[in-house]
Amino acid sequence: MCAAPVVRTERGEESFKMREPLLPAPPAIIAKVVQLAAQADCDVHELARVLRTDSSLSASILRMANSSLYGFAHKVSSVERALALLGIRTVRNLVLCFGVRGMTPAGVAYPIDLFWEFSLRRAASAREIGRRLSFSDPEQLFTTALCQDLGVLAMAVASNTVAERLAAVARAPAAMRLGAEQALGEGHDAVTARLFSAWQFPEALACPVRYHHTPALAPEPFRHAANICQAAEALADLLTVEDRAGAMGLATAALIGVGLPEAMLGGLVEAVATVVTQTAEALQIRVGDQPSYAEVAAAACEGLLELNSDYESLTAQLRQRATRQQRVAERLAVKNQQLVQWALTDELTGLSNRRAFDDTLGQELIAAAAMTQPICLLLGDIDYFKRVNDTYGHAAGDAVLQAIGHRIRACCRAGDFPARYGGEEFAVILPETLAQDGQRVAERIRGSVAAQPILAGTSRIDITISFGVAEVSECAHPRAGVLGLRRADDALYAAKESGRNRVVVAPNPARLAS
Repeated sequence: MCAAPVVRTERGEESFKMREPLLPAPPAIIAKVVQLAAQADCDVHELARVLRTDSSLSASILRMANSSLYGFAHKVSSVERALALLGIRTVRNLVLCFGVRGMTPAGVAYPIDLFWEFSLRRAASAREIGRRLSFSDPEQLFTTALCQDLGVLAMAVASNTVAERLAAVARAPAAMRLGAEQALGEGHDAVTARLFSAWQFPEALACPVRYHHTPALAPEPFRHAANICQAAEALADLLTVEDRAGAMGLATAALIGVGLPEAMLGGLVEAVATVVTQTAEALQIRVGDQPSYAEVAAAACEGLLELNSDYESLTAQLRQRATRQQRVAERLAVKNQQLVQWALTDELTGLSNRRAFDDTLGQELIAAAAMTQPICLLLGDIDYFKRVNDTYGHAAGDAVLQAIGHRIRACCRAGDFPARYGGEEFAVILPETLAQDGQRVAERIRGSVAAQPILAGTSRIDITISFGVAEVSECAHPRAGVLGLRRADDALYAAKESGRNRVVVAPNPARLAS
């Protein structure tokens, strides 16, 4: 770490000019991951091999993949699977978060927790704005915005005086912070860009960082990203600075400037607050409670009231409206969460339903294709189920469905995805599984069902189930899921025709048909 020359201006003020980076270079593995992820033909297995050379980094990525931030249906147990499910760019973001945080010097007279909270707000803002603008790579925006103020830390290391002056404006609007830095000799945008260059980070990261305060000067390929990063800073300011009234006007103008309507501001604030809270928890970064849009709007109204007491009545009305909106939004959020759960769960058995099965199958095929691994599909159908309803009644039929659902869940492995497919049919997705292993799972379920009668009121009902098993190896094929299910269904039909209470494995085709 090199010290920056500190000089005196004509007025006797302390100034500095960084000639060399004041933060240490990131660990070699961080730079390697960033460079690999920037390649259009990045290989998942090669990237996973690099990540596995650092056990701590691998463990952190798996912890993130299994956090509530992503909410995958089953546990992610390998780095390859994390890469396949999260995507290369998302994992690159996480690696940079872990790596750059580890580079932060200790004992700097600057509010480090606030720095990272603000960085997460800015990163989440950039990604959410990018998504709403259909930007080609929102994850790239997240990374750029997360790191675009690293120059502030580099400057704070220069001297305690510099750190204290920067700390004094840490909650000021972006323009004021930049002006304070430039008064000391250099802005963080230039410093961060030079750090990225020294670390050999890709131009797609370095260039928007260099121009996020002056996007009009950015080279054409990076101008749109620089504009979004500037708007993201304005949105993050709205959640951070004390002058909420002024920040509200700047944030609104920034959104309009990138082509988004003013009406989107509230939704963006709520989305950013959620992402920051979840990401901070997963990354173990200390942040405070994130303000809701209602709180931000109320604070902005209070700021306007201080400027002009004539607006007191209007402010009270706006605050009441914001409070009502917050309460409605909170109730809607709870209801929406319940509706999502209900929409994806079979009420009778508690298993996932057909819709959740289809959605998960699509995700698993993408992950399996990225890892060049097969998946296995099981389709099961209760034997002679109509006789149960006709003999014992539909209440008994429901009891049979519930009991078989419980037994299927108990026989599945961690990571498997059982569902009620419809009527008396059940289906299971077995990730990273060959046909012979899928057959063993199906036999375990079949044996569990046949081994013990099901109690329905005073009746003891003997019941069996038949299964068809199909391995899907060409997971990148556009119709892999449909064709795999068709083969499993054909195998199930063969199990029924050959006597029921048995498992039949579909033969693997030489090549999937188009």
